[in-house]
Amino acid sequence: MSEIGKQVRLNQIFNPVSGNSVMVAMDHAVVVGPVKGIEDPRKTVDQLCKEQPDTIFMPIGAIKRVLPSLIKYKIPFIASIDTCTFLGPEPDYFFLADTVEHALSVGASAVSMHVFVGPQKTSEMLKGLGKIAGDCDRLGMPLMAIMYPEGFENNFDVHHVKWVARIASELGADIVKTYYTGSKETFQEVVESCPIPVLLSGGEVTSDPNDFLAILKDSIAAGGKGCAVGRNVWQREDPATMLRKVMKTVHG
Repeated sequence: MSEIGKQVRLNQIFNPVSGNSVMVAMDHAVVVGPVKGIEDPRKTVDQLCKEQPDTIFMPIGAIKRVLPSLIKYKIPFIASIDTCTFLGPEPDYFFLADTVEHALSVGASAVSMHVFVGPQKTSEMLKGLGKIAGDCDRLGMPLMAIMYPEGFENNFDVHHVKWVARIASELGADIVKTYYTGSKETFQEVVESCPIPVLLSGGEVTSDPNDFLAILKDSIAAGGKGCAVGRNVWQREDPATMLRKVMKTVHG
């Protein structure tokens, strides 16, 4: 029966026409601080919810603050249940800070968690991914794994990226978010070697918004199922216009 719950919730966060998803990522404040664009999360979320993205994800503490906008515009949300902080002694270690049960109790449509593959505590993070995948299967909650190679000479190399994406699938995730590999052809390798939907990670804001949109277009052409984008939307001078362009690119 838990599979029914997963399907119901996945249908809430993927567009029924395109089959893709535009996710607004707002899980940055613990990691890098209240940077430009999310100094006031209530204002940012309200502005972006008006554009009807498919979903927004952030920690449950932040969800509590912005819930009125999510309810007003009927935006489903994903609960980020792990974190790290660059202010602390282990900036490459994402640890579990919440539970699937808590996310379920507040009405989340999915949960997300990160794994850096490469650092000293890779095994601990993968162990956590396996545990959360089991909890999600038991409770009917979709799991998005945010998988990044870390500490390599080129973290965006297709060999590393398609490996970490496949790890997410093998350990039970339902969606994977990961790096762009530099070309449509190499990103297609990632998609073809991963049996779950692959979403593009938005990454750091590009100097020209059209550069990001071109990457996004190529990722969709390669078979990607959308994007989870933060800074490339809410650090723009006009976040709402940028989000509309992202949605047009993803949904056609």
